[in-house]
Amino acid sequence: MTQDSNSTAPTRHERVGALARAYGEQVFIAVDQLANALIPPLDGTVSYADETLSARCYRAHRDGKVFGRLFMRPINLLFFWQGPDHCMHAYTKEFARKNYPTEYHPPNEPRYTSRSGGQGAASPE
Repeated sequence: MTQDSNSTAPTRHERVGALARAYGEQVFIAVDQLANALIPPLDGTVSYADETLSARCYRAHRDGKVFGRLFMRPINLLFFWQGPDHCMHAYTKEFARKNYPTEYHPPNEPRYTSRSGGQGAASPE
């Protein structure tokens, strides 16, 4: 079978680009989680190894901790294109485990694979 010229199958270049974006996103999340884990809990806000800094800032802000009061607003501004309340949405995604790899999701459950979308990906809230 040959591929029809009108087919919507991604080209090799598009597949490599999508793979590079997904890899870059995973590296960014890993660096974010490492930074979060390395910041000591000086105000009592414990860091979790698999939690992003944004989610930790929301938890700290919710609990009235200094860490949240200092850093939540700048982080929300830094990620302005994702809409208001970035830190709260990051916490919600952590709580719902939406950043987990597809292999860790039960079958027939909506999956979040990347911000760029993709087949079978649920859009982030």
